[in-house]
Amino acid sequence: VRTVFPETWLWEVDQEGFSGEKTLQKKVPDTITSWIITGFSVNPIYGLGLTQRPRKLNVFLPFFVSTNLPYSVKRGEVVAIPIVVFNYMDEDLSSVKVELENKEQEFEFADVENEIIDTSKVELSREKRLAVPANTGKTVSFMVKPKKLGHITIKVVATSDVAGDAVERQLLVEPEGLPQYVNKAVFVDLRATPEVTKQFEVEIPRNAVPDSTRIEVAVIGDVLGSTIQNLDSLIRMPYGCGEQNMLNFVPNIVVLDYLKATNKLTANIETKAKRFMEAGYQRELSYKHKDGSFSAFGESDKSGSTWLTAFVARSFKQAANHITVDESVIDKSLEWLSDHQAPNGSFPEVGVVSHKDMQGGSGSGVALTAYTLIAFLENYNLRDKYKNTINKAIDYVYRNTESLDDTYALALAAYALQLADHSSKAVILAKLDAKATTDSDTKWWHKPIPEADAKNPWYGRPNSVNVEMSAYGMLTFLAAGLETDALPIMKWLIGQRNDKGGFQSTQDTVVGLQALAKLAAKISSSNNDVTLAINYAQDMERRLIVDAENSMILQKSELPSRTRNIEVKATGSGFAVLQLSYKYNMNVTGEWPRFVLDPQVTANTNPDHLHLSVCTSFVPSGGQNVSNMAVMEVSFPSGFTADSDTLPSLENTPYIKKVETKDGDTTVVLYFDSLDQRELCPTVSAFRTHKVAKQKPAPVVIYDYYDNSRIARQFYDGPKASLCDICEQDDCSNACSIKSQKQRSPAELNEASTSRTMIGNAGHKFNVSFLALLLSSVVLRMVQ
Repeated sequence: VRTVFPETWLWEVDQEGFSGEKTLQKKVPDTITSWIITGFSVNPIYGLGLTQRPRKLNVFLPFFVSTNLPYSVKRGEVVAIPIVVFNYMDEDLSSVKVELENKEQEFEFADVENEIIDTSKVELSREKRLAVPANTGKTVSFMVKPKKLGHITIKVVATSDVAGDAVERQLLVEPEGLPQYVNKAVFVDLRATPEVTKQFEVEIPRNAVPDSTRIEVAVIGDVLGSTIQNLDSLIRMPYGCGEQNMLNFVPNIVVLDYLKATNKLTANIETKAKRFMEAGYQRELSYKHKDGSFSAFGESDKSGSTWLTAFVARSFKQAANHITVDESVIDKSLEWLSDHQAPNGSFPEVGVVSHKDMQGGSGSGVALTAYTLIAFLENYNLRDKYKNTINKAIDYVYRNTESLDDTYALALAAYALQLADHSSKAVILAKLDAKATTDSDTKWWHKPIPEADAKNPWYGRPNSVNVEMSAYGMLTFLAAGLETDALPIMKWLIGQRNDKGGFQSTQDTVVGLQALAKLAAKISSSNNDVTLAINYAQDMERRLIVDAENSMILQKSELPSRTRNIEVKATGSGFAVLQLSYKYNMNVTGEWPRFVLDPQVTANTNPDHLHLSVCTSFVPSGGQNVSNMAVMEVSFPSGFTADSDTLPSLENTPYIKKVETKDGDTTVVLYFDSLDQRELCPTVSAFRTHKVAKQKPAPVVIYDYYDNSRIARQFYDGPKASLCDICEQDDCSNACSIKSQKQRSPAELNEASTSRTMIGNAGHKFNVSFLALLLSSVVLRMVQ
């Protein structure tokens, strides 16, 4: 059975001997295709060597079967599994048996009669027979309705008298609606007490999609443990601009610095982190302008961004301890920043404002000036060169901090003045401390909630800006040597993280992890011995143990989906990080929307094409009339894939900065610099690539990237399809003809009859076009 189908293969580095030759023995993947092999070598004497021409490795079978599955389908939908049998032998095969196995009962076979009469039966497999002439391919399909969520196995077996083949693929089945994630994490500290008890509540809305809930508890004996485990997926938001790309870069620096400081660095983690850093570094250079500055979308922006240029200069300097970084790139960035410093010492934002708390708005520019000043201060080797620039910025921050009321700007100013060792650093820290909120053993800072949003439930979730300012507050306490005062802030920050060890977006994840790592390195211990008794139902308990042997291993335990109350009793010594994470799906409009969102399917004569117009605008509140950078994610109904030919024209629309796709091109992501009350209506297009019936509504969501309390969610229905629309001619039976006649007028029936005389029935036309698409894809892949 063929089961291995990688998109790429054989990307590795080897050390050669004195002969300059290396023999590799690898098992070829199961894909029937052509692999293009290239390579290069580096020698201290002869330099770089390249292959003169790529070599081709053809993987071939004279008889094989292939299936092309959609990226995913929703529960309750019916998908036609397309199967192509290829016969490249010299003889015709008059009877090939094609069997789709269902031994695990993960799906049920669908029939047109079932849709009309609503009956079903248990079948362990279903087979069809077809003739396949020599040197051709023939198609057949089976309609299935998945019964379980997650990945289900699609195993196809094709046999004839002289040959056979089997292929096994995985089909992703998702619940209806859009997933919502909740994470509740706590720092379990047993260093001063022998026992700690924590209570958790799993809060699932009444209108959540049934059976979509998944609950999990996890524990690890290291503050950054979950972060280290998920370096390539710290947040669930897309990150397709110059600032967001740094998420692939900076956390790796933080992790390497932390693990080296605690003597926990392993060769595998170091290799992985450096690989991510090198890729992120090269990608970030694509956002550089010719004048040395950086911006969110590179040269497509009119000018560089003060904020992003400072961020890059600061981060590249930190990375230079681990990978090769061109020092001139850093110097040129700082030079550009110095040239754009205002006479009063401030650093105004000369580019697009994507993050208003950082780049402007309240605070009279103190936040951005302090942020930029930090970049200069952390480039120690260039302090003398930019001494005048630094002194002017310090003076500006100090002068404007005395009367500053904006907590976000104050947190940044306090940290900058602490790094500069300014004489006012203690006074400013005391002022910041006075603005903190405390509760039990935690401490944090937060933005005031506008009166109009007092009941907005999104404010009850972790907020990016609050995490940022609290992390800067923690860094300030640590820079002042006040580790004990920083501990309550660390406990609060841990509680704001997602289940992957990141936060909500880029900036909060970067600065939050930096703050956590600095304190975690000071309290790290290899002597943890913690036992956690997890009670989730009457007389139901699970135990997890954290000790010196497994402190860096993230232990997980899934709980029953109906669990609602959990008590965890921890005993022993040392500390651990415990988190309860759960998810559920919602298929209704999001509450308290901060954007107008109206997806409308445009009338179209071709049922296999989808044109969706999505009108949107920002809903002002509390004096906030413009959003930060906004991101719209448009998902398509099952069976539809983005029309890639229309994406370039969409990206050329003046108000759209970037367009990308994800999830196998089933979702289009649009980036906006910002949105205001003016309505914008981009149109996205898709075409049907797989036959799916009874499709569920598809979601469209838009959100403020730097303020997750601003979000809107809507659902829309795509072109409807029944089993009669996706069945093969032999499977459609008379029921589809009767149904079609009842739904059509006499004129339509006469027109359809004429059409059938020319090209066969409508269902056959669909099969022909789909087969042509599939065969062309296979042929193109084989002749590469």
